[in-house]
Amino acid sequence: MVLAPIKKQRISDLVFDQLRDSIYLGEVKLGEKLQSERVLAEVMQVSRSSVRKAISRLLELGYVENRPGQGVFVKLPAARNPDYGSVHVMNLTMSSLDELMEVRIGLECQGVGLAAERANEHDIAFLELAYEAMSRAKPGSQKAREADMTFHMGIAYATHNSVHVDLTRRFYDYMFHSINKLQPMLYEKNKNLTIIDRQHFKILDAIKCREAQSARRYMEQHITFLRVFLKEKAEQGSG
Repeated sequence: MVLAPIKKQRISDLVFDQLRDSIYLGEVKLGEKLQSERVLAEVMQVSRSSVRKAISRLLELGYVENRPGQGVFVKLPAARNPDYGSVHVMNLTMSSLDELMEVRIGLECQGVGLAAERANEHDIAFLELAYEAMSRAKPGSQKAREADMTFHMGIAYATHNSVHVDLTRRFYDYMFHSINKLQPMLYEKNKNLTIIDRQHFKILDAIKCREAQSARRYMEQHITFLRVFLKEKAEQGSG
């Protein structure tokens, strides 16, 4: 057995872990403002410098963003975040996108079932806002993609499972920023927009009604629809 020295953990690391876990567990939601350094330091009984270092680390890893004059807010991780090195490495093809969709079915169908069982009023309100944002945004636009990502990440947060949230955050950085170029093609036909909007509505409604089995079924239908679309595009390109 090879043993390693036990390293003393810095206070700022402990603060970081607590703040990150609060985000993972949905205690602080996407878009919400963190408490001030002073308040956090008082509540956690640590120095403001420790809180400042922890927040700086959250900023670096893309968990939060600093809005001048307003404060620090929870956000989605940015594309090509250095913490997610796999985004740089993978050379995405239609074949590998299909493999990603296979993983997405397993991850999100499980997650949406948990969300239907565990979502609280705040989670539901967040998902409703994200759904409305998707409906208002121009199809295929950056705002539409961000709203779509926020909706699915909101489902992950509603699971109140920190491991699931972490996996979903990493997976979405990996996948969604890689298929942006395909989304405009998806909305070339208005019927696709109508279908996807209806799928999102059914997923949201199942979560609100606490119907876990229905939520999983609707999520599988949604991802399968996208998967079939990608396959058809691949066939057209090779034809």
